[in-house]
Amino acid sequence: MEYIEIMLQDVNKKDIDLIIRQELNITKDIVVSSHFYDKLQEKDKEYGEIDSLVNFFSKPNTGNIYTKEITLSEKLHDVIVVISFDEVFGDITLNFKEDDICNYDIDVLKYKLNKIINKLIEVQQKYSVKNIIMGYESVIDVENIMLNISNGNKTIVNKFKGKLTNAIESICDLI
Repeated sequence: MEYIEIMLQDVNKKDIDLIIRQELNITKDIVVSSHFYDKLQEKDKEYGEIDSLVNFFSKPNTGNIYTKEITLSEKLHDVIVVISFDEVFGDITLNFKEDDICNYDIDVLKYKLNKIINKLIEVQQKYSVKNIIMGYESVIDVENIMLNISNGNKTIVNKFKGKLTNAIESICDLI
């Protein structure tokens, strides 16, 4: 089974609460599990115990959330969200099963991907996210990247055989 990752790169820490809680709609009731280590208190914390992600990440840190779903105009199910920040900037990575979006006929897949990509562009412009990459796990490896979104411009990086890549290519031609 393949996993897809979407990484929002160089997110300004001041925007993290808005992106996680409003744009991705991650609420306590949809979180299956989470792990954040509070370096100041030297103890583990759950997502529900953190009132402000901006304050939590005031020191460089990493945390993760396993959630039943997130919303990027379309619902994505069983998503692992990894949040990693230094003093000012950081990355937010979404990891989910490829089947979650690919188990549709090609027209429905294109429709769903179009909505997701447009939402990613909206988030990028609204919060000045430097770069968004989408691809196969681990998307940090250049050879796994399918799509790069920078300043709202979409670039196909690698072409893989398959339904997902074909849908992304058609969407990028249309958007």
